Amino acid sequence: MKKLVLALAVLLGGIGAAAHGQPASKPGALQDEVLLIVDIKPVAAQVAKNLNVEATRIPLTVQAPLEVASNACAIPVSVLGAQGGAGAVGCTATATSPALEQLVKIRLQQQ
Repeated sequence: MKKLVLALAVLLGGIGAAAHGQPASKPGALQDEVLLIVDIKPVAAQVAKNLNVEATRIPLTVQAPLEVASNACAIPVSVLGAQGGAGAVGCTATATSPALEQLVKIRLQQQ
């Protein structure tokens, strides 16, 4: 749970930095935390239903920590981790999860 909260904090920092045209990584930031872009279009309807929002509000992609992306896309962490660092193209979700839905919820609150 601590790792998920920490990952969400890193994610939010990266989103905020991107909005200001700055790189997501900063000196002292967690350099070993890998965030991947997850295409959530295939599960958008289910995510919308679970979050009780209109499907049109669901983003097409989210940045997710490696473990969340691995679970959503049913791809081993070792395979996804080999793709690179923050902002790397990740995978396409085949399933949703509470962690993935939490990331979507955060994105919706930032809009």
